[in-house]
Amino acid sequence: MSSLVELRPNRNYLDHEFEGYKYNIHALAHYTYELNVPVDKVYPDDVQYSFVHAKLFALHNHLVVDHWDYSYGFYYIDNKQQVQKINFDSFTQKFKTTVVYDIPAHTERKPGHFNLCLSFPSANLATVSDGTGYLHIIETGTRSKAMGEIQTWQTLHSSLVLGEGKYFNLIDSRTREKDDWESLHCLLQSVEHNETQFNSVLTWVTFELKQNENNWSQASFRQLRGKGIIHYAAMETNCSALYVASDNPFEFIVDSVSEILQKPKELQQQIIYTWLQTTEDITITLKLQTNFDKKLLHVNVGPLSIKVSYAGKVFLEGKLKHKVESEFTTWNVEESGQVDILITKCESVIWDSLIEGGDKNGEQILDASLVEETHRKLAHLCSELEVTGDKLVPGLSTQEYEECDAASEEDTVLVRMDLNSHQVTHRIPLSVHQYLFNIKLAVDEVPALALRHDVDACIWQPYAQLVNSDTWPVKHQGALLAFGYVQSSKQNRKFVTCSPNFAYSVVCEAATHIFIYKKSSDSNCHLRKRIGTEVTSIKHGQQRIINVNKYGEILGIHATNEYLFVLTINNLIAIQIE
Repeated sequence: MSSLVELRPNRNYLDHEFEGYKYNIHALAHYTYELNVPVDKVYPDDVQYSFVHAKLFALHNHLVVDHWDYSYGFYYIDNKQQVQKINFDSFTQKFKTTVVYDIPAHTERKPGHFNLCLSFPSANLATVSDGTGYLHIIETGTRSKAMGEIQTWQTLHSSLVLGEGKYFNLIDSRTREKDDWESLHCLLQSVEHNETQFNSVLTWVTFELKQNENNWSQASFRQLRGKGIIHYAAMETNCSALYVASDNPFEFIVDSVSEILQKPKELQQQIIYTWLQTTEDITITLKLQTNFDKKLLHVNVGPLSIKVSYAGKVFLEGKLKHKVESEFTTWNVEESGQVDILITKCESVIWDSLIEGGDKNGEQILDASLVEETHRKLAHLCSELEVTGDKLVPGLSTQEYEECDAASEEDTVLVRMDLNSHQVTHRIPLSVHQYLFNIKLAVDEVPALALRHDVDACIWQPYAQLVNSDTWPVKHQGALLAFGYVQSSKQNRKFVTCSPNFAYSVVCEAATHIFIYKKSSDSNCHLRKRIGTEVTSIKHGQQRIINVNKYGEILGIHATNEYLFVLTINNLIAIQIE
């Protein structure tokens, strides 16, 4: 059984007196460099029409940052299938371009191909997917500008990972060393289409190399499949688990190392109530039979016990998992027969079960909008008529759904999946924490997640599960004040990010505007408000709007503490953040 992980923000990072951003009309200094060769970009073809494809193609960030190199070094792949490195000198504001790698084969770009991807698993290795199904492992040498002239990269290994005609994006890569062996782990994302829907597929492929040799070979191959889009995916730093945030569950379908055990089919459980929780209370919902009598409903809640019955039939009975404020318990019976019981917790903690030891008759619901629909489907279990084993449960017509509804059967959940057991070990419901973006904070850690918390955005860094520990450490690293609110109003947003020190955040449209929100206010602008006879200063930040319409479509961005770098089809722009 997976453990629920509660996200508790550090209140020291939040400021409830912050009242928003004031528009600053002063222009920011920016420096533009015209690329020697345009960026390579492909578009989905006629059969790649799903929302999964749209997200993979439209939100692909073509501007690649080498986190192993602490200088301003950026990479992009041009339409001649060459890897171009651009160095930016922050003192002279000058750019310098060098071709560091020529991708093998130079396969002609055709409809259906994916965008080329570049990733840096270590200080001297790179991985490239060419969008046609090939994955290349490359020796780069030391890439730091401080080490002298830039070296030309050499191909060490090339393989058609998924087979002929199967294309993918390279999400991440990571190296590990053990004894005399070095392993390279690559995470790929592809799309499969069956008769009814498009599925996202994650492939974890591992290559091995013995020390003092240059012959890489594939060591393992694992695949997971799930419906709909993937918001976030990352390999745990110790390469023993996978993190996935999606709207639907993922499950292992292939593992060349260990057998995937099929879960035994369980007898159909008669779910007769559901429960929904916040950090402060629990709502229990059940359905009464038709022509019910309210006087026959009995709800008894003690500090550590609960019993709910109707006309002698017990819906729920047992010892509660944690203590509650029983005197504050309330319930309501609607005309439809739906009963909602509200219980107040004594401590603001997330419960992993309602009844101690669990209850097969109850089910936890992570999204409040699903409660009513669930009970409509399960109402037959609470009727006076006997349900026979071969009687089908009435379902919902999929024709009543819009495509956007069908793509999300449940709310977004971030899970940790163990690579050996193939099971979900930890789960973080994101029903009230809208996923915004991810950002790399440390070269040896997985990307951190930016999640909406009320009006703010909080940055959470997942860490590898400790040895001999059942906890999954996810630490609150910082906050973007009021950013959860302001970004939601930008319906045309394409890229969203922030600086590593969280001093400013960015919402970038596809081709028109870039919105920059900086926490600190302009020293020349002071806002005050009057409350009665008192006049107090208003805490606010700065909003800057930059028009980039003349440069064409924005294909990539990256924020540093001092500059925001923006890549278009023909230009790289460095915007200095004051």
